[in-house]
Order: sequence, then structure tokens, then C-alpha cells
Amino acid sequence: MSQGQFNFCFSRRTLLATAFVAGLAGLAGCSAGDATTPSPTADSTSAAGSTGNAQPAQGGTVTIALDREIPNIDPKENLIGQQPVLILSNAIYEPLMTTADGGTFAPVKAESFEANADGSEWTLVLKSDLVFSNGDPLNADAVIKHVERMSDPAIGASSAGQAEQISTMTASDDRTVVFTLKAPNADFIGQFARQLGMIAHPTAVDEFNFPLGSGPYVVTGFQSGSEIELTRSENYWGEPAVADKLVYKMLPDADSRFQSLQSGDVDIIWTEVTKQMNEARSANLNVNAAPAAVSSLLMNQANRALQDVAVRKGIIQAIDREALNAVVNMGEGVTVDNPYSLQTAVAPTVDYPAYDQAAAEAALKGKNLSLKMIVENRVDTMQRATAVQDMLSKVGVTVEVSPVESANFASTLKAGDFDIADFVTSVFGDPNGATMVFSSDGPYNFTKYTNSTVDSEIAASKTTTDSAKRAEHFKKISDEITKDASAAWYTASNAGIISSSDIAGVPDVSKLTLVSINPKTIGKSQ
Repeated sequence: MSQGQFNFCFSRRTLLATAFVAGLAGLAGCSAGDATTPSPTADSTSAAGSTGNAQPAQGGTVTIALDREIPNIDPKENLIGQQPVLILSNAIYEPLMTTADGGTFAPVKAESFEANADGSEWTLVLKSDLVFSNGDPLNADAVIKHVERMSDPAIGASSAGQAEQISTMTASDDRTVVFTLKAPNADFIGQFARQLGMIAHPTAVDEFNFPLGSGPYVVTGFQSGSEIELTRSENYWGEPAVADKLVYKMLPDADSRFQSLQSGDVDIIWTEVTKQMNEARSANLNVNAAPAAVSSLLMNQANRALQDVAVRKGIIQAIDREALNAVVNMGEGVTVDNPYSLQTAVAPTVDYPAYDQAAAEAALKGKNLSLKMIVENRVDTMQRATAVQDMLSKVGVTVEVSPVESANFASTLKAGDFDIADFVTSVFGDPNGATMVFSSDGPYNFTKYTNSTVDSEIAASKTTTDSAKRAEHFKKISDEITKDASAAWYTASNAGIISSSDIAGVPDVSKLTLVSINPKTIGKSQ
């Protein structure tokens, strides 16, 4: 839907070659020593993870519980790129890039991914001998056809906006693709860590009519909204996966997922519920998480009352963020106040409005606001929405809380069917998040926010790889967003997985700003 030092170390000449966390193939964009974790809440207490000593045994079945129903696993779908689902989509499609420590990105199937001086041209070189699960080569032509498919309006891909920024793609040889962009974008590389980098076979599909991937597993069972079975791929390009099979159960209810883990019905669960993480530690279960779920309140400026900046600021001042953190995150959330808060090396300091109930009452007096708040129907988000509802009622604002199932939440946001929205996302794990949410034409600009200075500064930030210059642009962007009171910021809270004590090979995610796990290294302990 993450905390760590941001070092913009994608050289315009080359990516630095260095090892990524155990079990993830490829070269890292920054050395591990460049990244630090500023938050003490980053959690890598997994005895079976990459920070522990337990080793997985080859074979067997690992059962993983997801937090939402998955009706379609085609990489064109928005769900496939969402943080809790990456442990599934990485197994099938395994993107060209993955997240690395401190907000950086590491190649997986790429040998290199290099930019020219201003980020207007990028050259991707694939590793040799890459193949899809049917043995067909994954080459430059396949990459081009995949990106073309993502940009096709008839497909309706969630990554279409990212693909559309490309002016031309040229295969200079079988392993090399040159991307020429319509405008410079120093953040372009990060977009290949999700759907744009999940290269699907141009023509071949599996028995369930999903495009073939090139990941460590293939789909051998699919029950929409219920269960997905994966089996180790015989044609995987890298080291074979550890487990013979992965079974994914779709359990949207957080309590049910946790109970299934405790009873032994599943081996791994996704969670963003702090209480469950604390209980898991006490029960000798393994927790592997990072502050990677940024929560905020979006205010839809299609509502005429919310077009008034004084009203939006009043709403912000009515919300006690410390109380929210105590209620929802048991005090473990990391406060954020701008879209770059997680990029600590370049994170700006802004004059964010402090909690002030009296000032909020004065700003909202006589407005008679009655607002519809949409919220994902989950334990933690409903807790926060109920608390915000109560806080706003104290300053004269009536809030109707409208729960939406996770599978439908993105489409509800896109339709603009809300006045205010509890928004939990992982897009702020890299600098491109501000572009997606706050630029006038951003694909996640659900509130119709516009500011010409923000647009121009975002554009300028993409024309340089110099961290100091980018930090200046990020400061101006954040100041404008703060001045406009465009969103009420809450926290970055821990998100990740809890696993049973007999699971080993889980990579350490504690320094990531986006929890992206490839399950190929995970298995039952020896």
C-alpha cells in the first residue's frame, strides 16, 4: 500500500554491483552500507529469516495467507502490484527490478539499467539465458511487447500511465532495450519493480488463461477469490526455488488470518496490524516487517466545501496524530508529514499544522460539514477511521464511515466516490509517489489536486540524479503541498509477514521502503 535512508545512487553510467539481501538474485543499486534504518520500529526478529541461522529444506509445501481476494493474476491488474500481493506476483512473474535497502532498487533479471545524464534515455541489458516457464526466451523483443501491451488502452492496465511516458523502445540486440522517454524521469527505473517489470509472455497463456511468466513458480491451481496453487518451475532461469509448492489462501479478515497461522493451517500471513505482531513475538512466531505502509487522509476537492484551504487545514488541525498512532499502531508508527518523509537522506522539513482543536473549531464553525469517508474494510483502518470520525465530530464535522472491501477500494477512489478517504499506500516508498498522487495528471491523484509549482518542481526533480538538487525540489514540492493542506498525514506503520517457527529462508525486509518478497528462498526448516 517503510522507512530507510534514500541515496539516489543510480549512476547515469551504471548501477553499482553489490549483493542484495540473501536469496534475492541480482545486483543492488546501492551498497548495503549506504542504507540505514532511522526507525527503531523496523522489525527483523524472524529467527528463520535472512538474519537468523535456520536453513530451509528442499521440497515440501508452504501455505501463505493473503489479505485480499485475487480474481485475476494477469500483471495488467492493479492488485498484482500491491505490496501485500507481491509475495505472489513475484513468484509467478519476478520483475526486472526489486526494492533494495533504503528506498533504492536492485536488478533481478537485468544485468544493468543505465540512464543518460538527464534521465531522458534508459538502457536495459537483460541477463543472459532468461526464459519463460515454457522455455521460450525472455528477450528484448518480449520486454517491448510487454510494455506495449501495458500501454494499450484496450487492455486497461493499471501501469498504462507509466508505459505512456515512453516515446520509443528499440532493441539494439537480443538482450538490450533502449527506452527514450517523452520527458526526463530520473525515477523511471523504480517502475520496473512492479507490473511494468513483470514481463508476461507475448502470446502463451497457462491453463487458466493467464499470461505465462518467468518466475520461480508456475500456476497449477486457481480458484478465484479463494486459493491459488503454484508449483516449482522446471524452466526457471536461476537457482531452483526451495519449496515444491506454494499454496495461497485468500483470507481478507485479519483476525482469521492470524488464527489460521496460530492453528497451523497456514505457514505465513501478511499483516499490518501492530497488535498481531506483538502477540506473534510473545508466541515465538517470526515477524519480518518494516515501516512501509503510509497512512493519510485524502480530501476530495470535487466537494465544493473542501476547495477551501482553510477548511482543509481545519480538518488537519482537528486530528490528533499521536492519539491515532497510540490507538492503531500501539505507538510504533513513524510520523510522516510529506510525500518524501521516507527518503530520509533527502526528506524535507515542513511546517505541518499541529493538532489544535480550538483552531479547528474556529476554521470549521458554521460550515455544517457532512462528509463521506471511505476506508478499506480492515481492522486497523476501521480503527483509525472511527477515531478520526470521533475527532472531527468534536469540531462540528459529521462523518459517515463507508467501509469498502480491499478488492474494490482502488476503483472506488478512482471513481471519486468519496469526500474524504483513509488512504494507506506503499507508493511513497520511493520519490515517484509524489508524482503519482500530487501531480495534476498523476494516476493516483484521486482528489483532483492541482498546483502549477508542484507540477513544475516534480518535472524538474526528474531531470537530475544529483541528490542535493533533488532535495531542493522535494522541499519546494512539500512546502506547496503543506501550504495547500492537500492531505492529512498520519504515520508509516509496520507492514510485512508473520511466519511459523518452522519456516526458514525469509529475506530480511527491515530496511526496505516497499516490502517486496520473492518466496523462492522460503521453505520448511531443516
